[in-house]
Amino acid sequence: MSLASMNIPQVLGYARIAGMPPVTGLYTVLFPLVAFALFGSSRHLVVAADSATAAIFSSALSEMEPVGSAAYIHLVSAVALLNAGFLLVARLCRLGFLADFLSRTVLVGFLAGVGVQVSISMLYDMAGLDVSSHNTVVQFVGFVRAGAHMHPLSVGISCMACAILLCG
Repeated sequence: MSLASMNIPQVLGYARIAGMPPVTGLYTVLFPLVAFALFGSSRHLVVAADSATAAIFSSALSEMEPVGSAAYIHLVSAVALLNAGFLLVARLCRLGFLADFLSRTVLVGFLAGVGVQVSISMLYDMAGLDVSSHNTVVQFVGFVRAGAHMHPLSVGISCMACAILLCG
């Protein structure tokens, strides 16, 4: 129950970041765990959606098709299945040792960049605004310019929630 209470809201948020319907977030909890039970061996492997994957899907595929369209959903599905296939081939070829060559600095920098990208896109939701672009720089500039259009109640609730999370 504790795992579900943490993972379900998390994957629903990741589905939102990726521009997918919320039910796909639930699929990313179920199917990868079953596949990992059958094929996996690593104790460090992420076997569900994460913010990096969601942000990469969103930024790359949104330039090809409008987010939320049927074609966009088909693209995301195809990329996810290709990714699963590549991971299975890598497992069968025992390529896990390649992860040892990734430096901690590179990983921290990558995750920090993804954190900034996700944070800026979530600012729109916190202010009650609609996102107009998936480019992080354009999003930030648009957010700064949209100061007069922010919903005060959304901003107040978001600031209070952030204060509670940071102080508690």
